[in-house]
Parts: sequence; structure tokens; C-alpha cells
Amino acid sequence: METPFETPFETGPTRYQPPRDYPYARDPRLRFDQRRLASLVGVIAFGMPVVLGLGGEALGRFRNALSGYYYEPIVLGDLFVGCLVAIGALLLAYRGWTPKVAQLATIAGIAALAVAFVPMSGWITDCEALAEDGTCARPMVVYPVVGYWIHAGSAGLLFAILAFFCLFVFTKVPSGPGGERPLPTHAKRQRNAIYRTSGIVIAAGTIAILVGNLLAGEWWSANNMTFWMEAMILIAFGISWMTQGRALARFADPQDRADAAMVRAANREAPV
Repeated sequence: METPFETPFETGPTRYQPPRDYPYARDPRLRFDQRRLASLVGVIAFGMPVVLGLGGEALGRFRNALSGYYYEPIVLGDLFVGCLVAIGALLLAYRGWTPKVAQLATIAGIAALAVAFVPMSGWITDCEALAEDGTCARPMVVYPVVGYWIHAGSAGLLFAILAFFCLFVFTKVPSGPGGERPLPTHAKRQRNAIYRTSGIVIAAGTIAILVGNLLAGEWWSANNMTFWMEAMILIAFGISWMTQGRALARFADPQDRADAAMVRAANREAPV
């Protein structure tokens, strides 16, 4: 008998409960490693718009969108692509605590890699004229329409999944052994407040980019609003994943601290 297709999206009160045989939910070392991985994703996402914005300002080439740094010749273009590749690879490696969480992270990782490898304005094959600062003023571009739709579509999919993670995945409350739903800990309530706020910020920023470009295109572009909305989205993304990774001890539950203590003890006892 064929297994019916199951969507990785769950929104009910019993969403994303860990299966009994899923090692990433049951093994303390794997749980600890997944939290460290989530923290690393968050740090990269948080730092990316900060470094690109400050670097662009310092070089006198502040872009009106993060994607504008794709072909930046001095470090920043490599940083833009490198951060996206790192985020994509780490999301592909993230297994969460259920197979469905892993599936969502995989989709998000593929979307991040598509944003990294497909430039918004297409692929530059040559340069017809240079600007005074040495950058290309009139590039020769191939497949600009294809590049735009793949890049923009992948970015939209990535932001949508990141918002879903914040609003529905990270906010789940684990069931007890008998299926009961215990009251969340104080740390869990704090984390959920951060997750929900981050999810709203990501969703609102994504909608603002769509509406702003359509209805206030000239003003929107002149004030670099796409950059600021994307920076806000990535910072919210980073904060939510660092929180999921328990980057601050105040957000850790007793089980999280026990996992960390066990891993530290095992590392101390491991032969050199």
C-alpha cells in the first residue's frame, strides 16, 4: 500500500512532535549539535546585512538591495555569495527534531543556494564601459528575465519558510509521554515571544518589499528601502535561529542544560 503524500507544513496544536525513533530528537549529543548548528545559521544571517551595509557605505557604493552586492568587486560580492552558500549548506544539514522539520530546512536551504548562484539581473558575460570607480557601468547580461524570476522567487520562498519556522515550527510545545501537553517553561515562553515577533517581522518585511516596489517604486528605490527591509528580515531570521540554538543561556530549558553538560563531560573523558 502506498504511503499518502504528507505536507511538511503543520499548524495544529500537536504540530512537529518528535517521533520515538528519530535520533536527532532522542540523542542528547545530536540535539546539542543541532542547536549549535542553528546558532551558526543565526550568526551568519544576523551579520550579513550589517557587514554588507557598513562595507558598502565605507566604499561609497551602498546598494539599494542586498542583491546589488552580487557583483561588488571588493570583498563584498564574495561575502554576499559566501554567506548565502553557508546558510544554504547549514540549512541542508539541519535535521531538527522531526523529519518534517528537516524537509522544511532542506527546501529553505535549496532556496538560499538558488539566491546565491542566480543573480537578480542575470549573468554578466562582459563589460562595455567602466565607471570612474572602476566598476562596470554598462554590462553585457544574458538571461536577465530568467535570473530575476529565479532569484526573486527563491528569495520569496526562503523568506516564507523562515517566517513559517518562526510562527509554527519553533513555537511548538512538546507533548508529554502520555500525549498530554505540559505547560511551557518560562524560557520557552520567552523564546516563543521572540519567535513570533521575528516571524511577524519577516512576513511584514516581505510584503513591504512587494508592495513598496509596486506602489512607491521611485521613492522606494531612492531611499534604499529594499535593502532596509531585507536587512530587517535577515536580522529577525538571525535572532530567531540564535534563540533556537540557545545562544544565550537564559533561553535554555533544563533539558538543554543537561544535554550541554553531558556533551562537555563526554568531551573531557574522550581520549586525546
